[in-house]
Amino acid sequence: MFKKIGGIHIGEYDDHKHISDYKEILDFLSPEYIYVPLVESGSICEVRVNEGAHVDIGDVVAFRTGRFALPVHSSISGTVVSCNKKMWHSSGKMVDCIQIKNDFKETRNEESFKKIENPTPDDIKQLAQSKGIVGLGGSGFPTFVKYNVNKKMDYVILNGAECEPFITADYRLMIENAKEILKGLEYIMKAVDAKSGVVAIKKNKTEAIQAINNAITELYLKNVKVLELKDEYPAGYEKYIVQRVTNKTYKALPAEVGCVVNNVSTAFAMYEAVELGKPLIERVVTFTGYGLNNPRNVRIKIGTNVSEVIEKIGSYNTKYNDLFLITGGPMTGATMYSDNVCINRAMGCVLVLPKHEEKATEPCLGCGKCSAICPMNLTPTEIKRVFTIKDTKLLEALKPNKCIQCGLCSYVCPSRIDLTEAVGKAKAFVMKR
Repeated sequence: MFKKIGGIHIGEYDDHKHISDYKEILDFLSPEYIYVPLVESGSICEVRVNEGAHVDIGDVVAFRTGRFALPVHSSISGTVVSCNKKMWHSSGKMVDCIQIKNDFKETRNEESFKKIENPTPDDIKQLAQSKGIVGLGGSGFPTFVKYNVNKKMDYVILNGAECEPFITADYRLMIENAKEILKGLEYIMKAVDAKSGVVAIKKNKTEAIQAINNAITELYLKNVKVLELKDEYPAGYEKYIVQRVTNKTYKALPAEVGCVVNNVSTAFAMYEAVELGKPLIERVVTFTGYGLNNPRNVRIKIGTNVSEVIEKIGSYNTKYNDLFLITGGPMTGATMYSDNVCINRAMGCVLVLPKHEEKATEPCLGCGKCSAICPMNLTPTEIKRVFTIKDTKLLEALKPNKCIQCGLCSYVCPSRIDLTEAVGKAKAFVMKR
C-alpha cells in the first residue's frame, strides 16, 4: 500500500490565493499575434503551414510527432508571418514558433469545429485526439491516451485540488462553469465505461465545492460526488487522490486500479470538444503575484504573448524596482528571462513577484527533512551526491525516476540547496539509459 507521508501547508503568503480567486474570469481573446511552439513536452511538432499562408481558427498548423501524435490548431484567423520565430517557452528555453498575425475577422474552419451527435465511446476518444486535447493541469499529456483502456474503469476522477500557491484558474472555472465541467466528466465516463465520477477539491475551497455540488443536484447525477482534500501541498498528487478514492495504489498508471484521472479544466475542454466541436484553442491562465497591478484569471487564445496579457490587465506594479516572472507556480515553475513568452497548451499560470536578496547556499546539515517530506520516499541529498560522482548503478538503485518534482525538498531545506533541480537532472539521466 502506498502511504503519503509528505505534505505541508505553505503559508509564506497568507493571501496568495485571494489576490485573484474572487475576481471573475476575464476574456482576452484578441491578441495581435499568436506563437505556436514547435516543441511540446519534449516532442517535436512538425510545421503544417507555409509562410504567407492564410489560416482560419481551427486550422491544423502543426502536428506533434512521436508515439502520441496530436494536432495543434490555430486559435486565430490571419496570416502566417514566420515558421521559425524564436520565442521564450514555459520550459525556460527559447524555441522555434509559428508566428501568426491576427486579422481580427474570427473566421473559422468549420470542418475543425464539426460536432458528432450522440457520440459513442469511440467517438469521444477520437474527438479528444482530433481536437488536440491535452492535460491542462500542467502535464500537457495527450488526453486520448488515457481513454484508450482495455477494460472498464471504476472511476473517473477530476483533479481540482490546485494545491500550488497562487494558482486559482481551476477554482474560478469550477465556480463559473460547474455544469460544463460535469458534462465533460460524463463524456469521459462514457468513453471509458466508468460507473462513478469523483471531483477532488481542497476542503477550504467552499465556494467551488458548493458550485459543483449544486451542479450535481441540478444535473441529477447520482453517481458523481465531491472528495474533499486537506489544505496542503501536494494534495493534488495523483497517486494520493487515487488511493483516497479506491484504497488501492498502482505502479505506473491509475488505469491499473480502474481509474482515469483528468484535471477539471481538461474536463471542460472535453465538454467544448463534444458539445461545441471546439478544438483546444483557448484556456484559462492565472496571472498573479504582487508584481502585477491587477492579478486575475484570464481566458486567452493559446499562443498569446504573456507580455500582451499583462499589459491588458493593468501592467506591472511600479512599487517594486526589480521583479521576476515564473511560468507555472512557485514550487514547480520555471523562471523566465523575459515576458515575451508564448502561452502553450499546458501553461496554466504566470507569476510575477518582487526579487529579494538571495541567501547563500550552505553545506547539507544532514537533517533529513527532504527525505521526511518526500511524497515518493526518496532521499534527495543522497541522489544529488551519487549523481555528482556518477555512480550509475547506485543512482538507479535510489530511483530518482520516481520523483514527481513537486519542489518540496528544496522548499524545506534549511541550507537552501536546490535539491529539486539536482534530482530532476538525475531523473533525466536515469530515464535516458
